[in-house]
Amino acid sequence: MFSVRIEDPSDLDSGIRSALEHDGPALVDIVTDPNALSLPPNITGGQIKGFALAMSRTVMNGGVGEAVQMAKSNLRNVPLPSQFEPRG
Repeated sequence: MFSVRIEDPSDLDSGIRSALEHDGPALVDIVTDPNALSLPPNITGGQIKGFALAMSRTVMNGGVGEAVQMAKSNLRNVPLPSQFEPRG
């Protein structure tokens, strides 16, 4: 059986393409960041409040390092408000 392991995001397109082009079954193993959050297209105030509460509980229970790692993993995914986006 054909298999491919994808560890680098830049290899995603070629890895999936290889699996789809293979004649027969294929296994695609994609390594992801366990701290990465799935972000909805629109973030509500309630979601922000819930996340802040969950992170506060994590920190208060001694998980400061865990909270910092989660922030590092996810800040790259937070869209900038339009006022901060470069103007063309």
